[in-house]
Amino acid sequence: MYFLFIILCFCFVFFVFSFLILFPPKQIYWDKIELHFIFELKKLNHDNLTTFMGICYNDGDKFYVCHSLVERGTLEDYIHDLDFQLDNTFRSAFLRDILKGVKYLHKSSIGYHGMLNLQNVLIDSNWVLKLTNFGIGNLLNRAIRREQLQLIELIPLNTYLTVAPENLIDISYGREYPNGTTIGDIYSMGMVMYHILFRLAPYERTTLSPKEVIDQVRQHNLKPILENTLPEEKPLVDAMEQCWQKNLDLRPRLRQLAQVVSTVFQASQGNLIDQMRRMNEKHALNLEKLVTQRNAELAQAREQTERLLNEMLPPSIAAQLKEHKSVEPRSYDSATVLFCQLVDFSTVLSKFPPDQVIDFLNQVFSTFDTIIRNHDAYKVETTGETYMVASGVPNENENRHVFEISEVAMEFREVSYTYKSINFPDWKLQLRIGYHCGPIAAGVIGIKAPRYCLFGDTVNFASRMQSNAAPNQIQMSESTALLLMGVSKYKLTKRGIVKVKGKGEVNTYWLNEWRSNEGQNPVDGSGGGRLLQEPLIPPRTSQLRSPIPTRESSAMLGLELLNDAIITTTTQAEQRPKE
Repeated sequence: MYFLFIILCFCFVFFVFSFLILFPPKQIYWDKIELHFIFELKKLNHDNLTTFMGICYNDGDKFYVCHSLVERGTLEDYIHDLDFQLDNTFRSAFLRDILKGVKYLHKSSIGYHGMLNLQNVLIDSNWVLKLTNFGIGNLLNRAIRREQLQLIELIPLNTYLTVAPENLIDISYGREYPNGTTIGDIYSMGMVMYHILFRLAPYERTTLSPKEVIDQVRQHNLKPILENTLPEEKPLVDAMEQCWQKNLDLRPRLRQLAQVVSTVFQASQGNLIDQMRRMNEKHALNLEKLVTQRNAELAQAREQTERLLNEMLPPSIAAQLKEHKSVEPRSYDSATVLFCQLVDFSTVLSKFPPDQVIDFLNQVFSTFDTIIRNHDAYKVETTGETYMVASGVPNENENRHVFEISEVAMEFREVSYTYKSINFPDWKLQLRIGYHCGPIAAGVIGIKAPRYCLFGDTVNFASRMQSNAAPNQIQMSESTALLLMGVSKYKLTKRGIVKVKGKGEVNTYWLNEWRSNEGQNPVDGSGGGRLLQEPLIPPRTSQLRSPIPTRESSAMLGLELLNDAIITTTTQAEQRPKE
């Protein structure tokens, strides 16, 4: 047959890839064997092969070998792109795809690839590798030797660097294509494995020129320099070395290479799409667990946020702000405010490092927080060593607020008796406590960091009661004391006239202790309310700047006052705080 045989469908023009261009000096002749071979190339169909479209030279005097277009480019481009993260998932998928494509060729009537290297491995849009330029080297060589074709440009010498030594014999470098054989593909497969594993082209580290390398490979079976690898990759290195054996019978089969790849990359089975699908399935299985975990973390974070918000604001106020409701300022007819100050705190600041001071404050104030949670009271704020508490705002509780604050005050003082500091073993905790009952105005101040603030004369009066108190004593105004005299639970001592800044001379009282377990509970009015197991120790007179009568001395005096409350009156000079 002396006519040009063309296998080309013009509807595929937009999907062809030009492999090479040769210059045909005269009419090309194909014998029946060559025509049959071209037909067999056209029949090849595999996921890891490009589609052979055909050959033609209708474009003037150019000769084309055409394959289907593959979008991403060559594998060599990605291997040498250091920005591309080539992990074991990609390595295993790439090697499996190449082995599948070569295996298909070896089982087909074509029988070999002939020019297996990373330039002839393409990547499609789904990251599936496709071999190209397979089986045509021998066909083109015969046409070149018959002088039916001649090369416009010399074949790059790098094309021969992955070719088996036996296939380089009687080849004119740059002018003829390497011969293709099945066993020669095994040698080339070892070079491909080297290229993918080390991200280096074979012989890239050598100082020899490509021509010298080709001569050394053909004459002395030169092999690439092996880089250091991980212990688990050693089977792969051993397999590629076997691929380069000069003795053809010692080279492994494709099946053995596939087993080695599966062993080395056990965690990454299948091609890249399969691995990605399994990863998605695994992710889907873990998604419910992850969502549950995240929901639990979210609930925990929400709970922590709500707890912190409730520490900053009364719960009822915090609830309104969370619902984006405005909190209107308002006045309260009656509420009780308490101030508690740590005595001689400046001494602690001067003698101890800041971290120990902060730790000390956290311990004491955390104990106070625990006490408040057991009462209908609210911690307004802490300022330095001063702790402020209120009851009756924002939740009104009739007149129970004065009793709630009285309970809080005495429990605070009990803490000072028993507190032991690891950092300050020789320092005794003492408190100045004062409170007052009266009308109050309250409202939320601030937007980004809102605070519930109390205003009015009651707050100022309570602060003066604290600042004028003796160490480890609880001082209150006369109007507040009158509310406590109606119950028998508390022992009060009249301090007498005290000069208060902004108020002049006022009559004040000490709250000494719980008197007994009998009588009504002042908090809820019931007869069997919150009772003490035993009377608590009264204030220690040695700790007082102004001597206060103890329970024993009061009993000796035998004073009986209104509703069983013991009121011992001392002279003003005796009780007036020292300036």
